[in-house]
Amino acid sequence: MSFYELSDAAPAEFLLAAASLAKPYIRSELKTEQITAPDGIADWSIAFATEVPDSTETASHRGVGRLVFLHDPKHFDIWGSNMRIIAYAKSPLESEMEREEDSANYYWETLMRALAKHGAKFVSEAGTITKMSSTGMGSLAKEQSLTEIELRASWSPSEASLGSHFGAWQDLVASMAGFSIEGEAVIPLSKAQ
Repeated sequence: MSFYELSDAAPAEFLLAAASLAKPYIRSELKTEQITAPDGIADWSIAFATEVPDSTETASHRGVGRLVFLHDPKHFDIWGSNMRIIAYAKSPLESEMEREEDSANYYWETLMRALAKHGAKFVSEAGTITKMSSTGMGSLAKEQSLTEIELRASWSPSEASLGSHFGAWQDLVASMAGFSIEGEAVIPLSKAQ
């Protein structure tokens, strides 16, 4: 039994690419599930959300993310492919990283390293990194200041498999939440259900 649903009416190329999602590993630190894909971006899509399940452990062990795989032959010239991947990840920053001026490059390089680790092939990568700080005022003045990092990225796979891209995104979210990019323990998605 697959861990996701995708209509059999989807183009054969997208069905084949999505079938590879049963092969990569899902990180045991994360809770990952299929969500409703956004409408109107592409003819066909499949989306996932993930989070670190126990957000009360420490401030650094909280991370969330979303990933959308898109398929639309009409977008080939724009995307450089008929498939596009949209990724999102957010997590509080640890105090050492808050002071780091180059934290944006650090997290972009983490994504690139995760993609390379999984052997993902892609073109036309683009993205933004946003660092947000909040300080309580008035009755919230005693609250601890909070800094979060948010990564939004997209790229076009240049291979017929999406599994390596899925695995890289899992590593990115786990890394932003304070875990090693290499992973403590991973289990096959087909056994996670």
